Amino acid sequence: MIYAYVMFILNSIAPIFLLIALGAALRHPKFFPDTFFKGLNRLVFWFALPALLISQIGTASIDFESISKIVLLFTAGTLASLALAWVVARWMQLPMHKRGSFIQGSFRGNGAFIGLPVIAYTLGAETLGTVVLAPVVILFNLLGVSILLRYSQRKTSASESVKTFVFQIIKNPLIVSCAIGIGTNLAGISIPTFLFRPLDALGNAALPLILISIGSSLSFERLHGSASPTLIASLIKVVATPLFGFLLAGLFNLDTTERMIAIFYLACPAAGMSYIMAEVMGNDGPLAGRIVALSTLLSAITLPIIIAIGL
Repeated sequence: MIYAYVMFILNSIAPIFLLIALGAALRHPKFFPDTFFKGLNRLVFWFALPALLISQIGTASIDFESISKIVLLFTAGTLASLALAWVVARWMQLPMHKRGSFIQGSFRGNGAFIGLPVIAYTLGAETLGTVVLAPVVILFNLLGVSILLRYSQRKTSASESVKTFVFQIIKNPLIVSCAIGIGTNLAGISIPTFLFRPLDALGNAALPLILISIGSSLSFERLHGSASPTLIASLIKVVATPLFGFLLAGLFNLDTTERMIAIFYLACPAAGMSYIMAEVMGNDGPLAGRIVALSTLLSAITLPIIIAIGL
């Protein structure tokens, strides 16, 4: 019995980190040039993952009651994590530009690149997980952009801040593809077969490509630097945030699959996009990068524990 349970956890998590390790391994011996991995990252972000979202969401049977409960638990856990990070950042007296990166790294998880594969391999609920990803991506972007604008070193007017906020939201291909998928689904529009088949084929390749892409772009050199904010933010992200999910789950009437979808999204390590956004929006990019790297390493330990506790 114990052996079977251990093998279930291993079979759920090991494929994810083996593909991440493959991405890292392919980069180091220069098996492919750096330009290949940059192109792979762009392919995944701009085409493969949007194709998955459009094909899955556009054809899914949407259970609004189930989705709303998952999203409510996820939102409550995310806001609790954000509040904790805000209090800790003030207590640590971090400079303003570091505070933005610290808070964002503490709550903004890699839902699309880590959460969705974990849900697919562990729960077999790829379709429901993909549909829920739409509000997850939107919430992360709304909160992330707001925090980074608040603590940015760059002084901007209110109108410029609003323009930056709107631009960062509408140019995100994940948000656009979620909107297309939801729109076609609610309108009852069937995607023509000649379009759906390539979308579905590209979407099926998205999950392994996503994980290889993460491994190729993960830079542990970024871990050099001030250790305390990096470690604390990473622990908030992969330990405290899913713990909030477990504690708050009793407030919502969720079954096991619904509860674990929300908790897996909460338990994801910091999103690589948080590093890019911090750099672009005048916050501490290196700190954001260190949080991404360390939280990803720690998640290899915390995710199996969360599976053991939750399933």
